[in-house]
Amino acid sequence: MENNRINYIDYSLTDLEQDCWNRLVTGATKSRNPFHTPCVATLANGEVNMRTVVLRKTLPTERELRFHTDIRSPKWTELLINPSIGALFYDSDERIQLRLKGKAFLHHTDDLTAKAWQTTSLSSRKCYLTQHSPSSFADSSTSGLSEDIEQENFTLAESEVGYENFGIVSIHVQSIDWLWLNHAGHRRAFFDYSKNTFKWMIP
Repeated sequence: MENNRINYIDYSLTDLEQDCWNRLVTGATKSRNPFHTPCVATLANGEVNMRTVVLRKTLPTERELRFHTDIRSPKWTELLINPSIGALFYDSDERIQLRLKGKAFLHHTDDLTAKAWQTTSLSSRKCYLTQHSPSSFADSSTSGLSEDIEQENFTLAESEVGYENFGIVSIHVQSIDWLWLNHAGHRRAFFDYSKNTFKWMIP
């Protein structure tokens, strides 16, 4: 241990890969965990677009991550055209960075979204009740919601209309680039699932 932090110098590649997925599982289940809100990147017209999302589900055996989004958002359209996606996670206390690459699979009005929608809180359902699409321009500062919805003065039944805008992005992870920052010398490893190889890298 170094300053109450884990020392990864003697870890094996197998242990490190398992640690990555353990962290991703924790990130999906603990709202205050630094891995709970990764940055994801998509491609559109030769440009990279990045945004922060909420990690909702991690399935290590399937090597799958999930987050929710409004299907009217630009990222949904971008992923329909090009499913390549990247995700960046960083824990400043542990000084661990994960860069994931994968392919996105989009879910809308299917069994997966139906089950997730039923467990989505009233507060979270507000995100899907705007009259106009996310990223639309406005004449003034606005949430895009009516005052009643902003104040959560609406019922669960009234929120059901938002289901038509609710989607799930499932990332099928193809690789993980792991980096640990350490004053004595950084460490880096690459887990390539397409080639089924785990390798050390120079940081």
